[in-house]
Amino acid sequence: MKRTTFGTFSVLAVVLIFAAACVPAPPQPATGVNPNSAPRAGEAAYAQHGPFEVGVTTLQMSDRKVEVWYPVNPQDIGTAPRDEYFIRDYVSAAFDELLPAEVNPPFVTDATRGVPASDGGPFPLVLFSHGFASYRTQSTSLTTHLASWGFVVISPDYLERGLRSVLGEPPASPRSDTAVADEAITLIRSENLASGGLLEGRVDSTSVYPIGHSAGGGTSLRLLERADVHSAIPMASGYSMLSQLNGSLTLPAGKSIAWIGGVRDGIAAIADVRRGFDYTPGERKLVEISGAGHNNAFTDICEIGEGGVAALALSTGIPIPSSLLALGDNGCKVPPFRDSPDVWPEVRHFATAELRYRSGLDAQPVGLGDQVLTSFDDIARYRHNP
Repeated sequence: MKRTTFGTFSVLAVVLIFAAACVPAPPQPATGVNPNSAPRAGEAAYAQHGPFEVGVTTLQMSDRKVEVWYPVNPQDIGTAPRDEYFIRDYVSAAFDELLPAEVNPPFVTDATRGVPASDGGPFPLVLFSHGFASYRTQSTSLTTHLASWGFVVISPDYLERGLRSVLGEPPASPRSDTAVADEAITLIRSENLASGGLLEGRVDSTSVYPIGHSAGGGTSLRLLERADVHSAIPMASGYSMLSQLNGSLTLPAGKSIAWIGGVRDGIAAIADVRRGFDYTPGERKLVEISGAGHNNAFTDICEIGEGGVAALALSTGIPIPSSLLALGDNGCKVPPFRDSPDVWPEVRHFATAELRYRSGLDAQPVGLGDQVLTSFDDIARYRHNP
C-alpha cells in the first residue's frame, strides 16, 4: 500500500515537473505611460461616490434579463426610494419552496429605479460579469459606484453558471458566456438608438470595457478577443497553469489587463492572480488586497442578511453542499477578513481609475501611481508596468 501511494505521488510529481517545464517564460514587460509620473498619480480620487447619482433599469434579453446602471443628474432623483433586491428572487423554484417566508432580507442599493438618465454623456459602456453560483446584481456596491463616475454598466444573468442553475434549475437552452455578453451589448446599443427610450443617446458603445468577478473574470478575459474590447479587469480571478497549457484561456497581446485579487482568497488563489499579471503581454497592473477573500471586497454577498448569504442559508437548516457554502462564505467571516465596507473603497478606486483612463474620461492616469498607496491601509502589494 505504501509503495502504491509512493508511486502515485511520484507519477504526479513527474507530471507537474513536466508541465512546468512546458510553460513558456513570461513575456517581456509592455511599454506604456508610467502612472507614477502622472500629475495626479497619488490622488485616491475615486474611492468615494462620484458627481452623478445613479439610475437603474432592467432590460429583457431573448431568454434572460440584464441590469443596467447609469448616471443621473442629482436634481433629477427626487424623493424616489433607493432600489433593492432580494436574493431569493435568484434561487430555483424548488429551493424557494423550502425557504421560510421570513427569510427574505433586502439589499438596498445606491441606485434609483427608472429615473431619467443624465444628458451629460454619452457615457462609456462597462460590461460586468458575475461569478459562479451567483446573479446579475451581486456587485451593486461596485456597479453603482462606476455609474456615479460616468459609466453605463450592464450586467446580464449568466444563467448557465448562476445560482438558480446550481440549485437545480438550469436554462433550457444553455449558451456560452461570450454569446450572452454579445447579446447584452447588442441590446444596449439598440436601446441607445431607440427613440424616446430611457437610454436614448446616453451610451457610447464604440468600445466595451469588460470587468468581472471570479468566473466572470474569465468571461472578461475571453471578451478581449473582440475588436471593440481593448482592456479588462478580472477580480478574484486567476490564470492557472492548466489554463495556459491546454489553451482554454489566452491573454492576447496589445491589450491591457488590471488584475485585482484578495490575499486571503480561498477560491481564486492569489498565486494564480499573480500568474495572470506575470503572463499578461500587454500593459498590466496587479492590486492585492490584504483583508480580502473571495467575496467581501468585490460583491454585496457578505452584507446580505446577518453574516452574508452563506450564513443566511445555514440558518434555514436546509442541507446545502459544503462546496457551495465555502464559495459563498469565503471573505465573510470577520476576522480574519475585513468588513466589506472597509475594503470596497480600494476596489472602487482602482477599478474606476483604470476604467476612466482606458475609456478616455481621464487623459492621464489618476490615482494609479505608487503614491496612492498612502491613502489605503489594505493594499498588500501593487505592481504595474511600466
